[in-house]
Amino acid sequence: MLDSCDVSDACDRLGIEAVRTGSLRPLWPRCAPVAGRLTSVRLEPAAGTPLPQLLDALARAAHGIVLVDLGGRVDVQCWGTVLATAAHRFGVRGALVNGAARDVAGLEKLGFPTYARGVYPGQMSGRLELVGVDLPVEIDGSVVEPGSFAVADASGAVFLPRAREADVVALAAELRQRDDEVLHEIGADPRAMLGSSEDAPRT
Repeated sequence: MLDSCDVSDACDRLGIEAVRTGSLRPLWPRCAPVAGRLTSVRLEPAAGTPLPQLLDALARAAHGIVLVDLGGRVDVQCWGTVLATAAHRFGVRGALVNGAARDVAGLEKLGFPTYARGVYPGQMSGRLELVGVDLPVEIDGSVVEPGSFAVADASGAVFLPRAREADVVALAAELRQRDDEVLHEIGADPRAMLGSSEDAPRT
């Protein structure tokens, strides 16, 4: 599985402008990492019930990741086991929530990778409306474009242009293999860290 740090470093090496954040955290300790193309969904507080529209959006996100944008708010939630169960049925790989989620125990039991800014126990019904699908999402002052390729794990999330996915994935795998070799050498002799800068581990 891709590592967000390797992907971030590969973007640096290739001169690719990537959006990085550590604000979207895994909702349980062993939440699986996730990678794929993004479908974004924007929600806003209102006296609505957006479930039907959300189900349509999840069907469009099949084989990728859904990025649910609540503008970073954590005083209302927009993701839980009902939506995750539907997403799983549609073949969605995971959810990134720029806001709050709930039903953490249920999400863990389902095994549906979910990363969010926080948690909130209140129900969604009557509190939100869907205002758009595949719109740009602002995260920590940077803009994530719809259709971007994303990687998320315990170290954070990285978003990059989908057109550069193949280049980044290939270089990230190469960097990981190189680091594993260097770390093995350091395990045998810590002074190996003092070798040439080309062989030094990434920090």
